[in-house]
Amino acid sequence: MGSEAILKAIGLDSFDTSLSIYRLIFPGQIKMMKQSLERVGQLQPVIVRQTGEVYQLIDGFKRYYASEQLALGSLLGNVLNVSESVGKAMILAYNKDSSALLDYEEGLIVCSLKNEHGMNQKEIALLTGYSAAWVCRRISLVERLDETVQSQLRLGTISAAHAREIIKLPRGNQGEVTRSIIDHELSSRSGAWLIDKYLSSATKAQKQYLVERPLEAMEKANQDQVVYDSRLCPHGNVLLKTADLLYLQQNIFISQYSNSKTEQLGQSEQMILGPKLQRVWVKAKSIVSIIDQKEHQHEG
Repeated sequence: MGSEAILKAIGLDSFDTSLSIYRLIFPGQIKMMKQSLERVGQLQPVIVRQTGEVYQLIDGFKRYYASEQLALGSLLGNVLNVSESVGKAMILAYNKDSSALLDYEEGLIVCSLKNEHGMNQKEIALLTGYSAAWVCRRISLVERLDETVQSQLRLGTISAAHAREIIKLPRGNQGEVTRSIIDHELSSRSGAWLIDKYLSSATKAQKQYLVERPLEAMEKANQDQVVYDSRLCPHGNVLLKTADLLYLQQNIFISQYSNSKTEQLGQSEQMILGPKLQRVWVKAKSIVSIIDQKEHQHEG
């Protein structure tokens, strides 16, 4: 994939950003890059390939979008004489050491090499420097994900970790489970639990209950679970059980209180919830104080 680069200043209106469809770039990342450009300027040139009168961007999308917002006239770029398929493979290469690409983004690139450039898995592996097994896994990740799920992944409403669990589901069920994960703001770990339970549920009613009330289902499952450690005395096992229950309730509360819907509560609703939240705050401080006190006693 080697090619001698020519360094030159490229006007922003001369960039072709068509390869950005293989990258997930969110506003927060562009904001950070914008701050960096304002503070220290462009530290590294972007990587491009010239196609006619324009320069197709291979690496440096965040720098480009941040420069657009800053209304900069140009960016310094390394111009390579490579084909588009090699350019796509270079996206993988330039981000390999930093692990900046999500496996889904890698999958998009690999699928493009397969579908748009007619390459087989062995040829893709040779071009990219990855194993054929790695190529197969990335293709499978993208092809097994329903389009609606991929859309949510591009929007950032679910993570790549969520997606790795969602592909365990039949495509026809992925949409409703994904909506449940988003609506209830489940972490990737909670989402994995939901998916495992969904797959093991025998009836449609059980599946419906899980997607409609996942937090309630998790809480009930934890309460019904037998928690016991033979190394602990009876009191130690009681503490173990209550600590597990408290941890679950904390996760549920944090998930719900952090939900954007909290900001939409009316004044009367806030007045009703206020005293309850104050009690939670007082109890939380008490728990921290008790644990700290016991820890200091043990250290002494």
